[in-house]
Amino acid sequence: MINVKDILSLEYYKKTSFTGSDLAMRFKIEKYEEDDSKYLKVWHWKGPYAFDSTPDDQKTTSLFPFETESLDKITDYLNESSKSYNDDL
Repeated sequence: MINVKDILSLEYYKKTSFTGSDLAMRFKIEKYEEDDSKYLKVWHWKGPYAFDSTPDDQKTTSLFPFETESLDKITDYLNESSKSYNDDL
């Protein structure tokens, strides 16, 4: 299970991206800008391979507003998504 403290603070994403895992699920979070709007872009996919070694068509992507409240939403989203990857374990 992923906790909000596990995905770090909003300040972290101003500088770099973050990758992590929860059992069979892998995920990546990074800052994304489009049309003067800022987002947190979240990918998740089934492991065991890293982001760059996994084909794009095997990754699911979602956008969240670039704000502190989104970290709770991302945590919930990733925990819910993780269930489908981890059912086989």
